[in-house]
Amino acid sequence: MKVWKWDYESDKYDSFTIPDTGKVMDQYFDPYFNGTWIGDKWGEIQFETYRSRKACDCTGIGSNIPIFSGRAVQTLAQLLNPNVELLPLQHPTKRYFAVNVTRIVDGLDYEKSVVEYAEGLPGVIKEASRFEFKIDAIKEYPIFKIPEFKNRRVFVTDIFKDAVEANGLKGFAFELLWDSEESRATEAELERQYQEQLAAIERNKGEEFTFEVARKKMEAGEGIASGEWRLQKADDGTVRLGSLQANGSYNWIQPIYYPPVLLDLKWHVVNKLPIE
Repeated sequence: MKVWKWDYESDKYDSFTIPDTGKVMDQYFDPYFNGTWIGDKWGEIQFETYRSRKACDCTGIGSNIPIFSGRAVQTLAQLLNPNVELLPLQHPTKRYFAVNVTRIVDGLDYEKSVVEYAEGLPGVIKEASRFEFKIDAIKEYPIFKIPEFKNRRVFVTDIFKDAVEANGLKGFAFELLWDSEESRATEAELERQYQEQLAAIERNKGEEFTFEVARKKMEAGEGIASGEWRLQKADDGTVRLGSLQANGSYNWIQPIYYPPVLLDLKWHVVNKLPIE
């Protein structure tokens, strides 16, 4: 399964304008195109061609407001319903619809995605440099939004993209964000690297100690390890607990207590690592 970011080709096909754009954005698009149904609040929105090139089935406003032709709406009807609200636009000669994507899916896999949080706003995602999705959450929805980007992006699956291409619909553009097959292959490779790192640690360990003996050595300034775990003092004298990552680095935290899982392990002395 693949997930794509919906987009449109604005430079090859007809371009459009909405008279009194600011008022329309304030009254309709900004308040509602975030997963909220408009219903009978939708008005008669004028939609005009201002530059003629080639006829298209898809254009849009920004990155989160798709506009589809009547042909696209009819062709994709089974995929659009009940995931979107189709809102007619008043064009002089053609049928166009603003597509309000109302299907909001909690589909982002936080553990595997790489996200940047907004400064000063804990939990608010500013951007994502790598998307990973929960396949069970999104697999039934060919077009959807996620809460983190509901004002900014529309996502579609390969089912939607394939239907667009099979029917020759013009003006659509898609950016691949996630491929479940590649994701599984990557996970398998990361797991292989992780197991190799653990095996190397086991091959090179020396005399083993109980946790209490090892802790005293750590307090005296040595580094200690057991399997995926490392303990050592940082330059400021505080204790740091590191967990092995697939790339061979360690994720370090400053523990407020020693987790019970560490107490029954056998430990050995290792070279200290730099802690960033």
